[in-house]
Amino acid sequence: MGKNRTIKTIADLIAGMITHRILTKYTNKPESIHHMESEINNYREIMMGFMSEFNWNNEDRKKILEESKKSMEKELKKPHFSDVKFPSWEKEKILEEIMKEMFGNS
Repeated sequence: MGKNRTIKTIADLIAGMITHRILTKYTNKPESIHHMESEINNYREIMMGFMSEFNWNNEDRKKILEESKKSMEKELKKPHFSDVKFPSWEKEKILEEIMKEMFGNS
């Protein structure tokens, strides 16, 4: 898989992590929390595998960030989010946390 396709895949995994984190915190279905936490860990493991395939420069990081935002917005429009209320700043906060986890503070 080429680097651009890998960036898109990583962005989709990040979006999945963000949306699942939001659901675990703001869900109306607490019985689903364990499953969502398992999904978050699964996405993280897969993402880290892709991360190890390339060296990531600042331009790549920006692309991952922008693609993650697009993918997250698309994911949040799905029907299972229609009844989940959360502050809009939450998604940016989680995205920032994940990017720091992936790349450190650089």
